Amino acid sequence: MKIVINSYIKNNVALNHLLESMKKQDEFKLYDIIVMVGGYYNNKCYEIYKNIEKVDNITYIRCNHNSIDFTGLITLLELYNKNEDEYYFYLHDTCKIGDNFYKKLQSIDLTNVSSIKINKWFSMNMGIYSQKIINSSKNFLLSKKNTDESRSMEFKSVNFQEDYIFNNDPSNILLDNYDGPYCTGEQFDYYNTGTMRIVEYYANIDLYKIKANWRQKSLIDGIWTLNV
Repeated sequence: MKIVINSYIKNNVALNHLLESMKKQDEFKLYDIIVMVGGYYNNKCYEIYKNIEKVDNITYIRCNHNSIDFTGLITLLELYNKNEDEYYFYLHDTCKIGDNFYKKLQSIDLTNVSSIKINKWFSMNMGIYSQKIINSSKNFLLSKKNTDESRSMEFKSVNFQEDYIFNNDPSNILLDNYDGPYCTGEQFDYYNTGTMRIVEYYANIDLYKIKANWRQKSLIDGIWTLNV
């Protein structure tokens, strides 16, 4: 299994924070890690490179589109579609891993698996995908490809269809029957960038998600609302 990080050209602070947490663990070198960086609109094609650190197991791909949470999945479709036996753990740059993340990842049985959600309600497209399920979702993914910088917010807000592949995969399973993350506290400026965020913890995979766009469930009426 490879680890794929969905990122954006302006998210270096968050990306470096995630990578630092990943490099602390001994198991880091056991995984091929692919960082998909969206927002290179002026590039004619994808650019694949190693960064200045020359870390052999990290590959960076500059993507000539910014398709929000789908950037990495679209890139896997367009560049890796022949690797049909491959699996990926897909996460966003606004994450941090815990000490047991790799151990939990290694313990997952991929026999007859096509995709795995990490949360019963909203996985934010994060989880495990087979290349086969990505290939079979070609029409949907290409409909989410954004090559126009002026339309970025439109792609994020209009008919976003989070978890579409998971929800439309009849063979999808839920990791450890996990029904919700734990919110570690009140919102605050986690990255010191002026954006208020909350931190959610996913114990089933030992993963922290630092969220700016988040849903809060009212204890009174049970209605989910979006907070930006």
